Amino acid sequence: MPRRRDPVGEFNIWPAFTDALGGLVMVLVFLITVFVLAEVLIGREIMGKDTAIGQLQRIIGHLEGLAGDAEKEAARLRGRVQGLENTVGERDRLLAQLRAELAAVQAAREALNADKSKTEQTLTSVQEQAALLSVRAERLAAELERLNRALAANQRELAQRDAVIVEQKGRIEALDSALKKKLLERVEELEKYASDFFGRLREVFANNPDIKVVGDRFVFQSEVLFASGEATLSASGGGDLDKFAMVYQQLAARLPPDLPVIIEVQGHTDRAPIRSGRFPSNWELSTARAQQVVNYLIQQGVPPERLAAVGMGEYHPIDPADTQEAYRRNRRIELKITSR
Repeated sequence: MPRRRDPVGEFNIWPAFTDALGGLVMVLVFLITVFVLAEVLIGREIMGKDTAIGQLQRIIGHLEGLAGDAEKEAARLRGRVQGLENTVGERDRLLAQLRAELAAVQAAREALNADKSKTEQTLTSVQEQAALLSVRAERLAAELERLNRALAANQRELAQRDAVIVEQKGRIEALDSALKKKLLERVEELEKYASDFFGRLREVFANNPDIKVVGDRFVFQSEVLFASGEATLSASGGGDLDKFAMVYQQLAARLPPDLPVIIEVQGHTDRAPIRSGRFPSNWELSTARAQQVVNYLIQQGVPPERLAAVGMGEYHPIDPADTQEAYRRNRRIELKITSR
């Protein structure tokens, strides 16, 4: 703006002030414009920063979500890696097992090959043996034929022998029947002889209560023949045995020589312990008494082959009571007719 020229000599401050004020206003306007622009720019900058921060926060949130997903994915991947490691271990174990089985199969195959070779060798040997067996079978067939012919001849001989055996069996049965009949007759004869013998003795000793017939036994009480604890025959006892021997002699003529008659003389004692120094026990006393009776009967003419002496001790009492009367009854000499 051109300055207006004032008349010379007049000093006018207003234009200068106006110019200064105008310049100041312009400066102020400039400053205000700059300030406004600065505010606008700062506002924009701040708004941009807020927007950027929001975006960054959203990005951060998104990244955090991605990080969580990544952590989950990492965990899933770690699990899968563990599963893969387990699978790899199982695969290695299976692989080792397969290798072992393969080795076993190879060993078995080698063994089979060896067996095959042995089998082939064995087959060759078997074929050779089969040929030998065939030859041997032919020989055996011929031998079997010969044996069959011999067997047929033996069967004919056996048939003849069977006939002989049947005939001999019939004879044996007949002999057995005859023998049984003969034995029965002998038993009947023995029983009749014993009955007659004991019947006669019963008559002879009818008045002596200490000498009696009991069933199939002739019984002397020991006191009749011996003193207490002794085995020496008394005089009266000898007289009674004379009567016994007489009855035997009377009936001996009726006794068949081949009839197996034995007069068994049994010595019995009571169960009281023996007090004699001569006899250690009742066994010895009973045996000695039986032998003494046998010896006396032989002296009276009874054949020794018809006599037997047996010591019975105290072990066969006829009265088990523990009384003096029972003891007296148990001390006895029994004569019994038996057969061989």
